[in-house]
Amino acid sequence: MEMQGVTYSVSQINGLAGAMGDLADQFQDVAGRYEVTKEAARTALGDDDYGRGYWQANGPRLEAVGLGLRLLVQAAQREEGRLSQASFTYGQADPGR
Repeated sequence: MEMQGVTYSVSQINGLAGAMGDLADQFQDVAGRYEVTKEAARTALGDDDYGRGYWQANGPRLEAVGLGLRLLVQAAQREEGRLSQASFTYGQADPGR
């Protein structure tokens, strides 16, 4: 398979799909740990004036970080699926296989 002057084999595409799946798993792990840590920090700060003020000032930024991590997970999972489909399609179209 050739794309933009670069030739890829089915095994290379499979390897890339696998790596993208691993990356998605790692992003998922980080996102999960982030949420647990964020909630632990919220609990530790308590519900006094300081804790409420902190979350009012920093909550949107912390939520945006969590959203960014979730978007990375989704993008990596989507790309893994696309690469797997490309590998399958290429394998079906390759007369030498």
